[in-house]
Amino acid sequence: MIDLNTSTNPKSRFISEKQLSKNRWYYIAEAGIEYLISLLITDAFLALLLTSNGVPDSAAGIITELAAFAFSAQLVSVFFRKRKGMKSFITILHLINQVMFVLLYFVPVFNLPSSVKVVLIVVMFLGGQLIANIVSPYKISWFMSFVDDQHRGSFTANKEIVSLAAGTVFSMAMGSISDYYKALGKDDVYFGICAATILVLAILHMLSIILVKDVKDDAAGDKQHVKFSTALKKTFTNKALLALILMDVIWQFGSKISLAYYGVYKNNDLGFSMKYIAFLSILSAVSRIAFSRYFGKLADKYSWKRMLGICFGIAAVSFAVNIFTVPSNGKVMFAIYSCIHAISMAGINSGLMNIIFDYVPTDDRAPALGIRTALGGVSAFVSTFAGAFIVHTVQSRGNVVFGMAVYPQQILSAISTVICIGVVLYMIFVVEKLQK
Repeated sequence: MIDLNTSTNPKSRFISEKQLSKNRWYYIAEAGIEYLISLLITDAFLALLLTSNGVPDSAAGIITELAAFAFSAQLVSVFFRKRKGMKSFITILHLINQVMFVLLYFVPVFNLPSSVKVVLIVVMFLGGQLIANIVSPYKISWFMSFVDDQHRGSFTANKEIVSLAAGTVFSMAMGSISDYYKALGKDDVYFGICAATILVLAILHMLSIILVKDVKDDAAGDKQHVKFSTALKKTFTNKALLALILMDVIWQFGSKISLAYYGVYKNNDLGFSMKYIAFLSILSAVSRIAFSRYFGKLADKYSWKRMLGICFGIAAVSFAVNIFTVPSNGKVMFAIYSCIHAISMAGINSGLMNIIFDYVPTDDRAPALGIRTALGGVSAFVSTFAGAFIVHTVQSRGNVVFGMAVYPQQILSAISTVICIGVVLYMIFVVEKLQK
């Protein structure tokens, strides 16, 4: 395990080693708290909120992936590079977006027409995601500046392990609470508990950022404006970065076309209880924890591109499992999928960010991350419309295709499998040949 108390970071010239170590611990805390909040606004928890308010499956999938569309807000990061006041910039924007997530769960409590509730839920969800994505490239680049480059793999693995461990307990608790109030027919009470929980977490999240000490060498100026055209030129003339962006675009489309509809699949067709869904989250977390440090060390020893190629292959296997997942075997097969997919994400989650750092100078990382994530997010969002068409078409035919009984998620999983295999081939024949 990386020792968070020692550093060869060049910023140690401007700030004590002790404070650098504290900053890294605050980053781990910040990421963990933000992960807990994200659990309540994604997947089955968000699907429950939507379907409880009369949103059909196909529409729920699209709304869920508005988070992917919100990634386009990261294009804002190419307009300027903030230097002075980074901490306040991040804190204020995160506070606003998390208040919107609190209001997201307060909407069902009010006696309003279902159509009005759905509109308000979408507005709060999309608004919160847009603001979160505006600040994301700056926050990641800023926090990662406290981490030595040669230890990025191990550090991000340890950071993820803490988040997943906390998320495991959290998911089980919230899932149990959900099932309890659902059995009583009091979903509104549960939604109120979710709102209060997010509020408490938002306060803790804000403190984890405030406690970070700004590095003096980043206080040289207020902000430097960067022309949008200049940022785009830098991005699209960097052949290595362009290849990585295309990789991310393909991966996001291939994975999200299925993932967007797994939440409603678990809730409706497979008939899982929220407690069992929480158990699946625990299973996923344990699997990711078991492999996060291994993949981090693999990336530090060899390269991020080699590690990512392996993980994309594992992801293809996970989606292949769900081609055969139906209500009669759902609990077993989806559990197998959850384990395998979690193992793949143990490397993919950190790899997509860190591989950019290998090919982009420090000063250009925030804009590069913004453009890469924005384009990947748009790709993911577009994939949900393709997925919605397939879901609607199959369901309108009584889940029968060519005379065979099939669920739309099985077809989506097959598409994801093929695309993931394509990404692996792209990694082998294109990305592996990139020069730093």
